[in-house]
Amino acid sequence: MFRKCNCGLYMEMELRRLVYARKACICHVPVYTCRVCSTYELMPLVKPDLIAFIKSLGEVNTGVQVSFADINEPASVLREVLSTPHGSLQEFQQRCEGAFEDRINMLLDLYRFAKSQNDPAWVADIENRLEKVIAFSKLKKEILDICAR
Repeated sequence: MFRKCNCGLYMEMELRRLVYARKACICHVPVYTCRVCSTYELMPLVKPDLIAFIKSLGEVNTGVQVSFADINEPASVLREVLSTPHGSLQEFQQRCEGAFEDRINMLLDLYRFAKSQNDPAWVADIENRLEKVIAFSKLKKEILDICAR
C-alpha cells in the first residue's frame, strides 16, 4: 500500500519496530516509509490504538518486547500478508484483499457465536475488532485502487 510523500514520491507501507522510552520495543507497527527522503509516518488508523497501548504500558522495565500485531487486528492481518514474499502489485492486492476478507468472515463467525453465548464483553470486543478491520480494509482498497491507475 502506498501514500504520497512530501518529497513527491510514494511512501510504501511496512511494519516497523518502534522503541518506546528506550526500554520497550514494539514490533509490527504499520507505518508509511519513503525510501528516498527516509521519512516515515505512522498510519493514521492505528495511531489511537498505539497511543492507548503505550499509555497502558505505564512505567516500563528495560528489555520489554511486544508485537503490536497481537493487540491490533489490522496489524495482525498485515503481518500475515507481509510475512510471505509477494511478486507484483496485483498479486499483493489480491493476497491483501483475501486476507482481510478472511479475517472479517472469521470475526463475523466469532460474533455470531459470542452472541449465542450471551457474552456482552466478548461481543463488544469482537465488534471493536471488526470495526477496525473493516475501516482498514476500506482504506486499503481506496489506496490500492489509486495505485493501480
